[in-house]
Amino acid sequence: MPYPARTSVPGKRGKVTVAVGALLAGALLTACGAGADDEVAGPKSSASRTGSAVPAESPEPTASTAPGPVQKLADADGDGRPAEHYEQVLAALAPRCEEDVPELVNVVDATLKSLKKKGVDGETEFSVLQHLEHWVPAGRPATACAALAEEYVGSRDAT
Repeated sequence: MPYPARTSVPGKRGKVTVAVGALLAGALLTACGAGADDEVAGPKSSASRTGSAVPAESPEPTASTAPGPVQKLADADGDGRPAEHYEQVLAALAPRCEEDVPELVNVVDATLKSLKKKGVDGETEFSVLQHLEHWVPAGRPATACAALAEEYVGSRDAT
């Protein structure tokens, strides 16, 4: 006896979300200066480029190599959460907003400060980013996310 066709596929939305997130993360990496040949996992060794077994030197951070906006969010929280987590949520939020990624980082910072000033406790850079991603509607033309962030702050009660 044949089985009836399923009318919905469990987890399909999650897979689509992950696929879209991966595409958007790639676009963000490209926009932030990572080239198509760059590896996300880290720098290539000399062996992978030249065939020799001498590893490549990794550059030491200097004043001219400041962390990117996503890393700044992760550093501001200080909870050890990888910057990739912030990048995934920003990748979902960024296409909905008129602001670019560095501006969105500033919006998250300002929103967190406003929430704390209002007496809302327990928020972090990451939780604010997640709340904004849920607060800003998908499937519409890009909007001013800073204004929606202000509405979000107004909707919250002091804890």
